[in-house]
Amino acid sequence: MRVLLLISVLITVAYAGKCRQWDSNVVVPDKRYDYDSKTMNPIRFKTVSNPSLTEAWVTFYFGGSWGQLRFSENGWGVELYACTEANLYDGKNTLTGVPDGPERIWEVSWDNDKFYLDCNGKNVWTYSFDDFIYADRDCRGVYTKSLTQFEFNGDRRNINPPTEFYTLAKWDSNDVVPDKRYDYDSKTMNPINPLQDRLKSISN
Repeated sequence: MRVLLLISVLITVAYAGKCRQWDSNVVVPDKRYDYDSKTMNPIRFKTVSNPSLTEAWVTFYFGGSWGQLRFSENGWGVELYACTEANLYDGKNTLTGVPDGPERIWEVSWDNDKFYLDCNGKNVWTYSFDDFIYADRDCRGVYTKSLTQFEFNGDRRNINPPTEFYTLAKWDSNDVVPDKRYDYDSKTMNPINPLQDRLKSISN
């Protein structure tokens, strides 16, 4: 009961309501963008289907090392450079349950154990770094380093670069009205979490 009361007081008194919004940016193919973990996590981008150009490539730079994600609408084959087979069309690694297009919003993220690719809010591929087929130092050892830059490739045959990428806008603050019930919106109020700086408290 004491724990429940403490949580209730924290949320009621300390909630700093903030609305999560994404700013869109026009993609310049082959331009390196500096990575900001506060506004670019996950790396979020938009593709628009083109029957003549079916592949999307994203390259990641980790200081002196690099990695790359590639996938193709033609069969939804996928490659994570230095971790999986390089052939997008052999059926060995594929995205599953990709939502219908032509417009799709993709989100790329990873942690120390897995690499994730989501499309329109749905996970379509999760890769475990334990499944590497090359040297672990070239797979997990690269992607778990600090990301410094990324780019959307456009200088290769059959590539359809994303049209936009997104950065997280500043959080809008809202004054708390104690005991008022707020309607929850997962798109603009996620997370509600004191450990992620989304609730503000003042000691009393």
